[in-house]
Amino acid sequence: MSDSAIIDEAACRLTLKGKLTFEHSAELEDRIINAMRRYPHLEVDLSGVDEIDLCGIHLLGMLQSFGGKEVVIVATSPVVEQASKRLLSSFRGANLARVERRESLSESR
Repeated sequence: MSDSAIIDEAACRLTLKGKLTFEHSAELEDRIINAMRRYPHLEVDLSGVDEIDLCGIHLLGMLQSFGGKEVVIVATSPVVEQASKRLLSSFRGANLARVERRESLSESR
């Protein structure tokens, strides 16, 4: 896994490439947490991710949960898209999709 960061005073854009898997999760988690502590807004580019496992998906979920609206995934790769679709097709993912739809309906009112 490699990453790079483009930083200005208010935001950091983190670009991840390679494997987002168990073997890299601790190192990547530390880097993301440090970026979240230093910058009020974090953009994450996953377009270079070519492998992701359950630990990677979990890390992305934690990132969005803890970061809220201040963390935005700006690009994904086909591998990340496919893993996300598999997650959403599971029972737990179906519940998450319903919550998202309900929130988007209430926002449109």
